[in-house]
Parts: sequence; C-alpha cells; structure tokens
Amino acid sequence: MESLAHYVAAILQNSPEPVITRHETQRQSWIDQGYEVKQQQSTYWFANGVVIRREQEQDSFPSAELCAECWICYQVLEHGPRDKITPERQTFASSCREQFWLAYHCAP
Repeated sequence: MESLAHYVAAILQNSPEPVITRHETQRQSWIDQGYEVKQQQSTYWFANGVVIRREQEQDSFPSAELCAECWICYQVLEHGPRDKITPERQTFASSCREQFWLAYHCAP
C-alpha cells in the first residue's frame, strides 16, 4: 500500500516523486449570501497510473483566524497497477490542517 500523503506532497510541489505527467483544473465562482465562493477542481495523472482529484472551496467571508476555514478534499480516482493508495479520500477544513497532516505523514 502507498500513502495518499506522498501524492499530496507531489501535488503541492513539496516533492518531485511520484511524477505528475498531466493535470487539468476547472474553476468557478458564485455569490452566496453576499459573499463570493470560489471552487477549484484539479485532476492529476501520475506516471504510475494513479489518478487523484483535489477539490478546494473557499468563500470571501471575513475571518480573524490566522488560517481561514476552507474545504479541501482529495479523492483517488484510479489506483496504479501495483499498489492501493490509502486512504482513498481525505478532507480538511483548512489549509493549515492539510499542511499538518502532510508534515505528519511525510516526515523523514
């Protein structure tokens, strides 16, 4: 089994491995109760056959927090021919939580 964290590190450009061969991104935004909501959906294809989607949604609601709330989700769409990626789905309520999870799972 392989850890999803290693693929997330490559997606966030914290690691050159595993190799991303292609990615596509779609963006949209809308107004909800007077605040702009931005959504981004990116799909990443890796050299080993793995395909992962990253979705992020954040609104423009003012926040006094150091790390503003947003929604981030990683979903394994296709496993490689040799290994299963675990977990298959991971969600975060902020980019700070995403970074903490990544540091914990990718620590040397």
